[in-house]
Amino acid sequence: MPVTLSSARVLRILRQRGRTRYSISQPCSRPRCVAPASSSSSSSSSSSSSSSYHKHTVQEMDGADLWGTSKDLYEKAGGVGGGGRVRQHINPFKKELQVPSEAVDFTKIYEDCSLPLEIDVGCGSGRFLLARAKRSGGRSNFFGVDIRGKLIERSNKWAKLLGVDSNVHYFTTNATVSFESALSKYPGKVTLVSVQYPDPHFKTRHQKRRIVQDDFIAQVGRVLDPAGHVFLQSDVLEVLVDMHNRFESSPRFRVGTEQEIAAFALSNGCLGSSDGEVLDEDGWIKENPTGVPTE
Repeated sequence: MPVTLSSARVLRILRQRGRTRYSISQPCSRPRCVAPASSSSSSSSSSSSSSSYHKHTVQEMDGADLWGTSKDLYEKAGGVGGGGRVRQHINPFKKELQVPSEAVDFTKIYEDCSLPLEIDVGCGSGRFLLARAKRSGGRSNFFGVDIRGKLIERSNKWAKLLGVDSNVHYFTTNATVSFESALSKYPGKVTLVSVQYPDPHFKTRHQKRRIVQDDFIAQVGRVLDPAGHVFLQSDVLEVLVDMHNRFESSPRFRVGTEQEIAAFALSNGCLGSSDGEVLDEDGWIKENPTGVPTE
């Protein structure tokens, strides 16, 4: 069943009080649920720290950010479809978003559908998967899902311009409703599902809009390979705890052990923290085990 892991550390580069926490779940007859701590490249919940972060990455990479996207790539892709700004908040209960998507025909998307598939739910601009694909070297396929169609359109342009579109694809849908229906016909194994920095929906009456609901977890459990992982990440403790607890209480998932988290990190080329500890004093994963920063 899949396993769930969790961790966190203070983001001193971005803000003194901000903490990004991670959790991992994995199947061992059930999938594992993993939640790791954030790296300096993790996003912040405040707009000021978020913008200072992006400024930091551009300075570090001399015009290209940590995921390989650059000003030149933005210009070639022509911005987001339709121009203007992308709405950050879309009501997932809109009528058209409550209809389950049809199964994706992956044979028309990927060159080799026998490869393991990694899915990023709420992928935003999709940079996380672009970087994962670069590190993979063609050994996996990557599928990003987001409710905002303009971002998805641009992400697919980026994948094509970067020459990774045979392994990376983005799809517009409401994952809470359509995760299983959209993924049901993938021929290979689904080995990783990540949910990173989802909209916290702080207001009590809006919390039903959060991505991770019990039905979503059941859908993930039916799609994810029994040896797969679920990776959870947030800089809002309440949100991460809610996601982590929901996965942990599911009969389809279990929390990963320190040894399993360490093995997952090592498989991604991550050597762990300098003190050799996987978890912090609160039981959250100390270092991001995916090897790739999140937007």
